[in-house]
Amino acid sequence: MLAGLAAALGKDLRLLARDRVGLVFLTLAPIVVISVAGLSLATLYGAEPRGGTAPVLPFADEDGGWVGRAVRERLADEPSVRVRPVATAAAARALVQAKRAPAALVVPAGTSDAVGAGRAAALVLLSDPVRTVDVAYVRGLAQELRHGLEAAAVERAQHDLDAARAQATEARAHLARAAEDLHRALDDLGARLQAMRADAERRRAAAERELHTALAARQAAARARLVAALAPLRTFLSELAARRQAFAEWLAAVREQAGRLADRVPPPPEPPGVPPALEELASADPDAVAARLVAPDGAAPTLPPVAASAPPALPAFDLPSLPEPPAGRLPGPLALEETSVTGAPRRLNTFDQNVPGFGVTFLLLGVLLGVSLGLLDEHEWGTLERVRSMPMSLATLLVAKLAARAAVGTVQMTLLFLVGRLAFGVSLGPQPWALMLPTAGIVFAGTAFGLVVAATAPSREAVLPLGSIAIMTMAAVGGCWWPINLEPDWMQRAALVFPTTWAMEAYNDLMIRRQPAGAALGATAVLLAYGAVYLAAGLFLFRRRVLRAA
Repeated sequence: MLAGLAAALGKDLRLLARDRVGLVFLTLAPIVVISVAGLSLATLYGAEPRGGTAPVLPFADEDGGWVGRAVRERLADEPSVRVRPVATAAAARALVQAKRAPAALVVPAGTSDAVGAGRAAALVLLSDPVRTVDVAYVRGLAQELRHGLEAAAVERAQHDLDAARAQATEARAHLARAAEDLHRALDDLGARLQAMRADAERRRAAAERELHTALAARQAAARARLVAALAPLRTFLSELAARRQAFAEWLAAVREQAGRLADRVPPPPEPPGVPPALEELASADPDAVAARLVAPDGAAPTLPPVAASAPPALPAFDLPSLPEPPAGRLPGPLALEETSVTGAPRRLNTFDQNVPGFGVTFLLLGVLLGVSLGLLDEHEWGTLERVRSMPMSLATLLVAKLAARAAVGTVQMTLLFLVGRLAFGVSLGPQPWALMLPTAGIVFAGTAFGLVVAATAPSREAVLPLGSIAIMTMAAVGGCWWPINLEPDWMQRAALVFPTTWAMEAYNDLMIRRQPAGAALGATAVLLAYGAVYLAAGLFLFRRRVLRAA
């Protein structure tokens, strides 16, 4: 059995190798269609990786402020659009109206001033609604720009508020320090006034002592001078009294000697009397006279006190309780942050969808037409009957033919992935070998489905329309030509009956979502189940057809 299987398999492979037109169809046709479709549908994901399909975006900066500069810098780093700077909004509008761009972005004059002053401002998007996909992408990009500008403006305002709050806090601390310095200055002033008053009292007491000392010295000097001045007077008065006494004695002696003639002696002239005040002065104590002359009242003069009352109280100075500066937190913008939870990058390569999708389409076409037409041709030519004369069953022969087509389909998909990687930079996932899991499943299901078509087609001419309709339907509905999520919900649910849906699900998990090999096991099992069902049905139906024809 194994020898027969190997012989049948080798025969079919040799026949395929001789069909040069078929080999070209299997290799070049998918590459051409993938290239055309991928470039045509590139904007569905944003842009082709090299930027050749990126939509033109006219940009008019009529503002000339920081908003316009920020938008221009952001667009310069965006590979998914080709920015075309224009001078005015009218020029941008003309490009859109001439269908040379799907949309144009305009920064109106005064936008930077309005945003800086806290007023509402808006970026203007001039669009051509007919170009829905491009406009939707540019609109999303404009929304990202707007959110970025809002965040930058809020961050700048918050920075200014934080700086103002820091300045207010520093000014408050400076005022508190100034108040403390003023309190200390007032306290020092009161202490200095008290010290000055005490010093004045000390100076007054010292002056008073010096005055007393001076008065005492003056009294001593005056007494000495008075004693010196009164000494001649006292001496004179003493001599005068003595002479008066001597004259009185002489006169008495003269009268006594005159006898009877005494009464004839005239009385002597009366000498002038000494004034009582002069006698009192001459007989007074010199110290008392000196004290009476220096201080008539008999007491030393005293100086008036410097200040009888305490200095006036200084006014109280209390710093009012200052509230803490407000935090000044602006409400943050409600921005949209996109995070991939499936592992897929934010910017997709359109060929990650188109290479496996159109590859599966041409794979199914190739294996279906090859298996169906080959079996029907061999049945009509009688080749199948001659091969059956060999010691092998019909099932073995059919399995060998399916295995040959499956090998060719596997090589075809491998070649397409290699070209996609080298020419279009498609992702092969973290484990490139895992792509063989869904590839083996869809190849098995496709070849087995070709057997079903060969068994059910009424004639060779009916294979092409029936097979083409079946393959095109499965490819279109199963997400081979476009992302399946673009389809309505009912169609997405209906697509689960097609093996193409499960194959594309596995390819998307491995290539776009960057999942490990385990993510494709479930879809591969479903594909193998489809293949087993198709194979069992195809063997049963084709055997009946052969037996009926015999």
